[in-house]
Amino acid sequence: MQNYYFVVPSLPPLSIRGRPELSFVDMMERLKICLSRKDLEKTKVIRLFVDICNIRALFLEEDIDPHGNLSEKELDEALLLQTNLPEYVFHFLSQFEKVSDKISHFPGLLALFFNEELRKWKGFLHSYLMFERESRLVLVGLRAKRLGIDLLKELQFEDPKDPLVAHLLAQKDMDRYDPPTEYQDLKDLMDSCYQDPWAEYEAFALYRFRRLEEMAEGKAFSVDRILCYMAQLMIVEDLFELDAQKGAMILDTFKSG
Repeated sequence: MQNYYFVVPSLPPLSIRGRPELSFVDMMERLKICLSRKDLEKTKVIRLFVDICNIRALFLEEDIDPHGNLSEKELDEALLLQTNLPEYVFHFLSQFEKVSDKISHFPGLLALFFNEELRKWKGFLHSYLMFERESRLVLVGLRAKRLGIDLLKELQFEDPKDPLVAHLLAQKDMDRYDPPTEYQDLKDLMDSCYQDPWAEYEAFALYRFRRLEEMAEGKAFSVDRILCYMAQLMIVEDLFELDAQKGAMILDTFKSG
């Protein structure tokens, strides 16, 4: 694994409590110069998840998240010409003619993204993708119990043999959802502020920030440390750029898939 003895120390300290000194755009320009081609591809995987979420925003005629690999125009062209996105994206979307059907089945594309990409990557990137997937599934479980929503319907696009999905479905008829031990702290956090959507969003942002930091412990000068910084910077920028209403909407999207 290549070490980046000059890149990592050049990144200014990052805190969930303060505006970042280095913008995401500027950081990516720096990484394009400093990272090897192989490691730069890893940054694109993190941004690919944003691109895929942006497809839904495009269908709904909403503003897109600027942290993706593709601008709104580039994403529109990619969907039209079937380029610059993985083939599985186009194959999935081609199953539906109506935009409304693409939107209603969109959780299936998110599930497909995690299934495909988790098989390709190891190390921090694999851990990051697994955490993003599992934390969202836990939120789906909590939301379903609060609102009395059918978990079978919420998880219709997930593999029922997956351990976490099976754990969720085993509790589908219970009054409350108890996640696996490693996510009990997330449940406690969400329970403590669930009546305030913005407080929930802030709490979840802090939770993700800290969990990412734990994943990168002991990886000081590696690309894993850089990927961690990149993912954390996205969280911090979102937190400071969004207003309370938009943040609550995004959190609801996390919960509903």
